[in-house]
Amino acid sequence: FAPVESLLGHAGVYGAFGIHPLYAADWSLGVEEQLCQLMNHEKVVAWGECGLDYHDKDTGQPTVDEELKALQRRVFARQIELAVAAGKPLVVHTRSADDDTWEVLSQHLPESHPVHVHCFTSSPELAAKLLDRFPRLNLGFTGVVTFKNAGHVKDVVRDTPLDRILLETDGPYMAPVPFRGKIAHPGHVAYVARAVAELKGVPLSDVLCTCRA
Repeated sequence: FAPVESLLGHAGVYGAFGIHPLYAADWSLGVEEQLCQLMNHEKVVAWGECGLDYHDKDTGQPTVDEELKALQRRVFARQIELAVAAGKPLVVHTRSADDDTWEVLSQHLPESHPVHVHCFTSSPELAAKLLDRFPRLNLGFTGVVTFKNAGHVKDVVRDTPLDRILLETDGPYMAPVPFRGKIAHPGHVAYVARAVAELKGVPLSDVLCTCRA
């Protein structure tokens, strides 16, 4: 764990560790044991990101590979169980997998467990169901909220209570306008906060005081 120890040795740096769904095939008992050990580190604050990603980069459409989807669901469910056992908040990734994300979470996650749905770009319907089912679940929004073609994400921001919103980046991706296409970094959170304030029709100070980056 030398690289992890080096990173977490810096002041103000904390970690979350898990297996991203695109790397579900790398899951093994050895990986599980290593992650469980990492959860004992005093600066490891969450498990993830983990979840489901059915987006096929080659076609631009949801994957039709049922074996891949089944593998991702198994690995996601197992990581939920381990996060709960470790008492760590769960960081969730979901893309092109609304129905299965809902099914796995509703079947395996206790309603009272803390959750951060990272870089939320899913449907308003999924957002509403998750917020209603899990009272300690928060939705994370990135520079996507500044994109002209992100109407459904903006709708979710408008409908989500301010105290259930997290401000974040998906660095190095999803840099907000006017930096779209460039490398995203934590300093861009201020642009996300401004966009949220405009969409909610509230002062920027309210967003900064209520939402946590």
